[in-house]
Amino acid sequence: MRLHLPPELSIQDFLDDYWQKKPLLLRNAIRDHPFDLSPEELAGLACEEEVESRMVLRHGEQDWELRHGPFDEQVFAQLPDRDWTLLVQDVDKYLPEVAELFKLFHFIPSWRFDDIMISFAVPGGSVGPHTDTYDVFLIQARGRRRWQIGNRAENPALLPDLPIRVLADFEPEQEWLLEPGDVLYLPPGVAHWGIGEDGDCMTWSVGLRAPSVPEMLGSFTQYLLDHVPEDAHFTDPPLSPQDSPAQIRPEAMAETGRKLDAWLAAPDLRLRWFGCFSTEIKEHLFIEPRPGTVTTEQVPGLLDAQPWRRHPFSRWAWSTGGNGNLYLFVCGEVFELPEDCQAVVIQLCDAPVIDARLLQDMPDTLLPVLTRLIDENWLEPCDD
Repeated sequence: MRLHLPPELSIQDFLDDYWQKKPLLLRNAIRDHPFDLSPEELAGLACEEEVESRMVLRHGEQDWELRHGPFDEQVFAQLPDRDWTLLVQDVDKYLPEVAELFKLFHFIPSWRFDDIMISFAVPGGSVGPHTDTYDVFLIQARGRRRWQIGNRAENPALLPDLPIRVLADFEPEQEWLLEPGDVLYLPPGVAHWGIGEDGDCMTWSVGLRAPSVPEMLGSFTQYLLDHVPEDAHFTDPPLSPQDSPAQIRPEAMAETGRKLDAWLAAPDLRLRWFGCFSTEIKEHLFIEPRPGTVTTEQVPGLLDAQPWRRHPFSRWAWSTGGNGNLYLFVCGEVFELPEDCQAVVIQLCDAPVIDARLLQDMPDTLLPVLTRLIDENWLEPCDD
């Protein structure tokens, strides 16, 4: 399975000319994925307590209604024939065949992806003209949806007193009718409006994570508070008598800056924070730890007995530090390992299935980490 680009467009061309810059429509870009998830199955997911879902209904030009799941089956039987849409988040976490779609976008770092949201719309179904703060690949899986694309605008005006963010002024500059297999890429901030056409339609939205700068600052600040030793204190620069004792001298500020920068600009500490931050999972996607614990001595036998996989809710990444340190990041935690573990760490993060063959040359130093990964259920047997 691969993403079929026009002959004149390479992956590098896409990254250079379109990624986070401008929209791109790819006709018939997905040709070998069945997209066999039915509307009834999607509605069934929306009825589950642990699944995040919502429904948007339009009643007139500027009257929008938002409902949150889980939904009762009777709700769907009472809906009108047009002007509503159902949206279900994180479908990739529950259906492996949906998660397979991530392979089409292997040229984007895997830790950047958030989820695959699937929307079902009857004729006229929509969430209104809006902008997103993140990149998204809109994949038409069933039926047809008309997309109108506007321009980029900072802090666009919204219709007041609505439960959803609908642009007050939307003037389309482009319009496309997407058929099954078509893919529309939209960078952040581009105004767009998708409307279901004459029949039912389903769109699979592959969305990326785009945390705000305040969110990152808050996380990094907390990480610093958790890791800067309490015995690190302010110290004076060389002092001399001053006419006004209340004056804060430039030398004091320079010394303060040096103290703070020693932590704020520490490359290794930043890397450890960012890896943990990037692999944190959503709160509602809680992973239940494995019942009972395993010992380090049991791990090789467990890996030999059956194939293993990363838990569908889990997030993984790895990196090397400036000191040659190797870091494995899993679900917001960091494991520091020697360099000779890199090949195995790559397999743990990238391989669809992990079995003993991939871990043949596994250094013993990795065994305690694998023990923790299995205990937390971040690594689980494939038959679970």
